[in-house]
Amino acid sequence: MIRLKTMMMRLAAATVIGGAVAMAGTAGALAQAKRNIVVAQTSDTLTLDPSVDTSPISLNLYKNIYDQLTDIRSDGSVGPLLATEWEASEDATVWTFTIKQGVKFHDGSDLTVDDIVFSFKKVMADDKSPVNAYLAGVADVEADGTDKVKFTLKAPFAPFDRQVSLVSVIPQKAYEAAGDNFSQNPIGSGPYRVLSWVKDDRIELEAIKDYHGGEPKFEKVTFRPVPSESARTAALLSGELDIVPILPPAFMDTIATRGGVKVEKVQSNRVLYLGFDTTQGVLSDLKLRQAIDHAIDRKAITESLLRGLGVPVGQIVAPVTFGYDETIEPTTYDPELAKTLLAESNYNGEAILFQFPSNRYAFGQEVAQAVAGYLNAVGIKLDMQGMEYSAFFPLWVNRKLNGMHMFAFGPSIMDSELNLRSLYEEGPSRGYWATEEVNDLVRRQRAEADPEKRKELIGQVWKLSKENVAYSILYNEIQGYGISESVEWKPRPDERLLFGPNE
Repeated sequence: MIRLKTMMMRLAAATVIGGAVAMAGTAGALAQAKRNIVVAQTSDTLTLDPSVDTSPISLNLYKNIYDQLTDIRSDGSVGPLLATEWEASEDATVWTFTIKQGVKFHDGSDLTVDDIVFSFKKVMADDKSPVNAYLAGVADVEADGTDKVKFTLKAPFAPFDRQVSLVSVIPQKAYEAAGDNFSQNPIGSGPYRVLSWVKDDRIELEAIKDYHGGEPKFEKVTFRPVPSESARTAALLSGELDIVPILPPAFMDTIATRGGVKVEKVQSNRVLYLGFDTTQGVLSDLKLRQAIDHAIDRKAITESLLRGLGVPVGQIVAPVTFGYDETIEPTTYDPELAKTLLAESNYNGEAILFQFPSNRYAFGQEVAQAVAGYLNAVGIKLDMQGMEYSAFFPLWVNRKLNGMHMFAFGPSIMDSELNLRSLYEEGPSRGYWATEEVNDLVRRQRAEADPEKRKELIGQVWKLSKENVAYSILYNEIQGYGISESVEWKPRPDERLLFGPNE
């Protein structure tokens, strides 16, 4: 297709630019010691108080500074952290976690079940905190002796052991004594303590060598905010940075051919999709949505445009996410079938509004243009409306995307529950398609304690979604990280930058 070829020429030009950036040199690429690393983020955190923020930038710090009850591992499973074991009642409404003994905060004080209860109750009482949403289903939390914490839920919730991994434990006495100062000088019990925070310049973390989970991988980790993609790449090649997350495809070839640095790829938990307002207008027509679905060549987009940084999938969760159904295939590229379906639909040639964030994903603008090119080839016109992610996200949250849109979803707990609640369930959903059958399946999986039975219920939702083209799934994103050759570290599917002993 002409449009896709044009974009490939642009990407070739971008590679030349990336090569020019790379001429910053590699003399210092091996200068950093293996136990002392500098990591790039796109911006600085707003706060180091984990009870009031959930942004991905902040979570990368919280997960290194603080502990949580459980840990989501890189393979998508859930494991122990502060909790050594846990059990749920038969109806999944009462959860009891047994707490590891002998854990200390960074100030030397003991971590107790009272600190855990305080941490959760503080979040539950703060309805202005985005962390509060994670605990909306909790009716009560209380100490059960000196080594257990009991949660009583308002309704059954099977993945609650994953949900508690999103809440960090803070020391009650130190927090209450510090007041607002805690956000600048935090105290956790995680594998690293904060040495210093120079706003918009760096946050320095020092390893806790006697950390209860084992000695951390690195002695010192410095997070640096570097907004520019080209600046991050140049700093990696010059040795100023040791880890640069999620490289642009055009820069990856440059980095891979330079000495002293390497590119590590990981199949992420993020899936890009097209969403439709099925409640009104022309997109309420199933035939039109089917035509759109078959008109897109996902293989060409992922292999040529993205240079292999994507894998076509047929459902809105990635293989690493619990609930993925391996029997569901990606939609086939069939432009002739798309034209037939279009002729059978009620589409009359009107331009369909197509909204998307232009600065969120690797070549997001170019992917959106490729989609438009494929749809135009079968006779579907789009009114393209790209925008900054900060402008797009509120529209998504408030269900104001009243045409077709492109977005992505990567559940932080690597469980399908978040996708189901956010995109399918009538009521809290940010989606536009829901049925009584799907609502019933979503509620049943949430209450199902047996993992295999729960996975089967989730798979039924994905099949119904595909049959009705509630979403047109594009691909599972593969992410590339630039890493100094002197650093032994592997990226995770959930984009977390973790450096503890088990990462």
